[in-house]
Amino acid sequence: MIRGFLALPAALAVLCATSVTVLADDVMLVLDASASMAGKLGRDRKIDLVAESVAEAVADFPTSARIGMLAFGAKSKTSCTDAAVVVKPQRDGNDVVAAAAAKLLPRGKAPLAVAVERAANALDYKSARATVIVFVDKVEACDANPCVLAESLAERAKDLTVEVIGLGLEDKEIERVACLAEKTGGKFINAKDGTDVAGGLAAALAAAKAPPPNLPSAHIEAPAKVVQSSVFDVAYDGPKAKGDRVQIVWPGLPAGSEIRSVLVAKDGKLRKLRAPTEAGTYEIRYYHPQLNVVLATQSIEVEVRPTTVLVDDHVGAGAPLKVSWSGPAAAKDEIRIAPLDAADSSKLDAIPVNKDGRALTFIAPTAPGRYEARYLSAADDAITAKATFTVDPPNASIQGPATAKPGSRITVDWTGPAARYDDIVIARSDMAAGDHVTMARIRPDRSSVAIVVPQEAGSYELRYIAGDGTAIFARAPLTVR
Repeated sequence: MIRGFLALPAALAVLCATSVTVLADDVMLVLDASASMAGKLGRDRKIDLVAESVAEAVADFPTSARIGMLAFGAKSKTSCTDAAVVVKPQRDGNDVVAAAAAKLLPRGKAPLAVAVERAANALDYKSARATVIVFVDKVEACDANPCVLAESLAERAKDLTVEVIGLGLEDKEIERVACLAEKTGGKFINAKDGTDVAGGLAAALAAAKAPPPNLPSAHIEAPAKVVQSSVFDVAYDGPKAKGDRVQIVWPGLPAGSEIRSVLVAKDGKLRKLRAPTEAGTYEIRYYHPQLNVVLATQSIEVEVRPTTVLVDDHVGAGAPLKVSWSGPAAAKDEIRIAPLDAADSSKLDAIPVNKDGRALTFIAPTAPGRYEARYLSAADDAITAKATFTVDPPNASIQGPATAKPGSRITVDWTGPAARYDDIVIARSDMAAGDHVTMARIRPDRSSVAIVVPQEAGSYELRYIAGDGTAIFARAPLTVR
């Protein structure tokens, strides 16, 4: 049996009506309406998230297929058998189901096993293909064992699949409900937010839609494992119709879903895909958009990129410092600059890493000495890679006239790191590095600057100032008279 494909788009179905018949499983939605559904998943109430997901997802379900709904825990605060069919399985029942889901209010207990068995019976699962899609928030102590029920249903069913969407279940509860899916060929997800809820229901309904018969054959070959964000080759064969493409996608999502894709070539030339930035198990698919079906799939494991940091052994004080790196590039990961042997939490400067792995450019510390470039993994607040480098004394010079008239403009020649924000300034000899009377910004493509002389006569200094304003790299006397 092939599962996981959407029905034909309406326009194409009309064109192909003589040769393609779109069938779908009978479906029962089983909605938890127990008291705990008043709690929140993320920022929204669980019961509201489920109702919204149902309204959106059933709109795309074939009206020629039967769909119904059962609610459990909707009436009694004490009963362990409170599970009732709210909408009988019926064709063109999409709007009725959506309206019924919107009216549910959290109230009683959650007799999951009873609810699943009654939903299966409502679909006549012993003699017809059927899919039961369960939303569950809690497993009551009085409930029968869902795993035992799943084994019993699987033995007696003609072709029954139970898809389970947990709503923020605790670990101890996951084992008790995941078996409903595992023992009937379905999938289990434990939703963490509204996006998970909607995506889980869309995938479950898509799996209940049968593909058209006599599909074209296709084949796909890709590496079994790749590294995050790496580029890899994909070989394929298939109809190579206009718009056919090779996709990488999370498993279980409907046909047409993708993270990224590339069009196939008529000559079957290898195609290249870039792996997702997040590690995990994905699918490579040959997707045929004219029929909106996936003709071939292969699982691919995206592994965490090794974490490394690379920097030159020596750099001049205040000079640009290029740091190459590799790593998972997770949210809030960063490269830090810190003194050698300083605590992991120490940092003189930090730049967040980027998803595409580009090298980062810092300004080297202005104080000579030994330092480290460090990769901070934000997930566990740990330094996962580091590289040591030496900051050498600054190599800078400054040359200008020994005397100048008040308010005049003079030209000053310089050499130095030419880092961002480096300046040539005129200051009194007793001023700190960060203070000045007049200033001109250095441009790396020019070896001199024009600077205005102070209006007040007296003794001054021409200075080359590091970009952070903390160090004087070179100086020369200037008398204003």
